[in-house]
Amino acid sequence: MQRLGRLAAALAFGLAGLCPAGAAALRDGGPPGLRLATAGPVETVFDWSKDACAPSHVPDSSARAFRDAAGAVHLIASHNDNRLFSGPDLDHLRPDCAIVHEAARNADLARYDDLDWISGVWTRDGETVYALVHSELRGERTPGLCPAGKYSPCLFNTVTALVSHDGGRTFDRPPGGAEPVVMALPYPFPTDRRSRVGYANPSNIIEKDGFLYAFVFADSYRAQKRGPCLIRTATPDDPSSWRGYDGTDFSVRFVDPFAGVPAEPQAHVCAPVAPGTLGRMIGSVTRHRPSGLYVAVFGDERPVGGRPRSGIFAATSPDLFHWSAPALVFAAPLLWQGGCGGAAPVFYPSLLDDDARTRAFEDMDDTAFLYLARFNLDRCRITWDRDLIRVPVRVTGPDGS
Repeated sequence: MQRLGRLAAALAFGLAGLCPAGAAALRDGGPPGLRLATAGPVETVFDWSKDACAPSHVPDSSARAFRDAAGAVHLIASHNDNRLFSGPDLDHLRPDCAIVHEAARNADLARYDDLDWISGVWTRDGETVYALVHSELRGERTPGLCPAGKYSPCLFNTVTALVSHDGGRTFDRPPGGAEPVVMALPYPFPTDRRSRVGYANPSNIIEKDGFLYAFVFADSYRAQKRGPCLIRTATPDDPSSWRGYDGTDFSVRFVDPFAGVPAEPQAHVCAPVAPGTLGRMIGSVTRHRPSGLYVAVFGDERPVGGRPRSGIFAATSPDLFHWSAPALVFAAPLLWQGGCGGAAPVFYPSLLDDDARTRAFEDMDDTAFLYLARFNLDRCRITWDRDLIRVPVRVTGPDGS
């Protein structure tokens, strides 16, 4: 209890630094209200060389977890042939070879049924489970659509929705014929670029004040600026109900460009949140119960102690909009940096606490696990050989206490 008292005082100091004169005075990049520190060795949750059900059975997205109606825990960190890990708690999960969802690789991209990665899940009752999905539309496979004919310049990232009505055993499109589109750029299929564009890699879903929120990473394209966008809804049954933050309010209504391009496309793109402070794909957002602060984790390379350091960083926020200066939690090379002869690259971070009080693991106390995908290089190349690992972390005050 003494430690929690000291921590609460430190957190209050951190919040005062963030907000010296009330909510209007919040500034991005201020002092951290709390920090995360590793508190033990790396543990292997899933060893691809021993545990994989198929070559493509790999962690290719940030780990998400939920408790079903019977109390069992399910975790997903999958490729586009989406599979679960299941068990009584996070310490005793085993991979399940059953595919809970796989899109149809439909070359009619207007169907949004090409390649899907379940990226964020939320449930209130453990029976109905909502999912935000990273959906890739691969234009090089549709004749005449993308002249470049290659993966990256023909990749159009979108966000769609799925729902499970059987506690996560299967995920399907929303019933009743509703379009699954949550976010798509308001332009015809982009062919005037050299690499991917669109909205990608939704974070976990977190409930706040009667709304569900999630971060989605936006690539820079025309009116859309690069950075993490915040979206929310009060009605997850309706994928079209998600609205994007425009810098002032959640007024951005996303459109389906295959159904028609709006007259003012710039009105249908989101404003990245704290782009100078965050700037990267948000792996997860978790509410720290003792302080009320939100903790975001993401991979990046930033100056630490006067020199660039790569790894997983954490930032904190009282409101999801204003974020502290990120602090390094776990040093390692990142997926896009490659590297040979040293530590294996990592990516797709998320925080999960087995003591979470919400079914979708939206909250944490002073200890949790940082989950990561580890890429075991073969002659400096990324292959299917990748593992799901975790490292225990603890929360400290801004001075490390």
